[in-house]
Amino acid sequence: MTAVAPAAPPTAPTRIRARQVRGRESAFSFEGLLLLTVAIRIAAHFATPQSLQSDGLAYYTLAANLAGGHWPVDNLGQHAFYSIGYPLVLAPAFALIGASVGVAFLVNLLLAAVSAMLVRSLARALGMDARHQQLAMLGHALWLPGIWNCLMLARENVSTPLTLALMLLGLRIMHEGPRLRLALMTGLVWGAAVLAGNSALVLVAAPLLALGFSAGWHPRRLALRLSAPVLALAAGAALMIAPWTMATQYMLGRPVLTTNGGFNLYLGNNPSATGRYLSIAKTPAGPGWLAMRAKLGEVDASARLGQQAKAWIAANPQAAARLASRKLALFWAPNLPSRADFATSRAMAIVRLGEVSQYVAFLLLGLAGLIAGTAPPRRRLVIGAPIAAYWLLHGMVYIIPRYRDPIMPILIIFAAGIAGQFLTARPAQESPHAV
Repeated sequence: MTAVAPAAPPTAPTRIRARQVRGRESAFSFEGLLLLTVAIRIAAHFATPQSLQSDGLAYYTLAANLAGGHWPVDNLGQHAFYSIGYPLVLAPAFALIGASVGVAFLVNLLLAAVSAMLVRSLARALGMDARHQQLAMLGHALWLPGIWNCLMLARENVSTPLTLALMLLGLRIMHEGPRLRLALMTGLVWGAAVLAGNSALVLVAAPLLALGFSAGWHPRRLALRLSAPVLALAAGAALMIAPWTMATQYMLGRPVLTTNGGFNLYLGNNPSATGRYLSIAKTPAGPGWLAMRAKLGEVDASARLGQQAKAWIAANPQAAARLASRKLALFWAPNLPSRADFATSRAMAIVRLGEVSQYVAFLLLGLAGLIAGTAPPRRRLVIGAPIAAYWLLHGMVYIIPRYRDPIMPILIIFAAGIAGQFLTARPAQESPHAV
């Protein structure tokens, strides 16, 4: 038998060229997906122009006042009823270019691109390979509620990248340990997320869990190793939030993040509450609400409604518990198109049905990946715990489908991990730095 000589190993230039080709393919894939994210939203912007109304009008007015060098005041004359984070992001662009819906869309487009890059980074931090990272970016690019938000003046445009950044920093803390600079940076991001929406308060569970894992959960070690990082985390958040609370102290006589806490609690807990958003006009307090706000001011009027909500909960504990359970279910319920949607635009209603199918797929695959995916269990816990806390928090107020939008890209990442395994018919490789 004639011996077959083994193939010659690739020469150094061949190996270099192969690495360059792989690098170009990876870069092109990343850039192409980033371009797709932007292109889809630009096309949607011209296909379905949006008008200023409701919350969008309030954010626009707040940002325009800030850009003009004035105190923030919304279209109803309120200073802090809406979260200030999104107007603070819009205001510099309004000051430089001019206040318009088009300028706001450009800001939203930039934020969507930042979210796309953070989706890739978070997928990589979870131990996913390049294919799964690309699949996660593709899911984010095609995610219809994310596209709709980009077309509107919605605070979710800011809350989404900040939520992704906070989860990413939590994983970095778990990998790198309780470094003070990293903890301070995480606190700054957390503070910014809270300014964009009070519900981000519970997302601090991610870095806190990561700090606990980095210290091994030993009581003495926790006290010795984590006191300084936790203080740095709190200091970063305080540095971010303090200027706004000082401003509200001046404008309203009280340092507050927002003045909608009691108002929202009442909308979700009153004799007319359904679990979904309900106009204040349709509640028992509705007939006297405007007079109450004019008499008491936005801080005390909201606080008065909060007291009424707490009194109703105390007097009706069983009804309140059933209502809370309904709200927890509604949080994850698909946003089905109504008959009115079909009557207004059949084409858009069909797109909405596609959105429902997309959502159900992302939700089921995402939860499967979060619960039993290939990412290391501790990483999944650091991400999953704040999502659970975020969900439970919304059971206290009322449900609007877009409230879940800031955490949906995270589920899309986990969905990509599961879907990628099916598509490639082989398990994802675990990161060599798994903890």
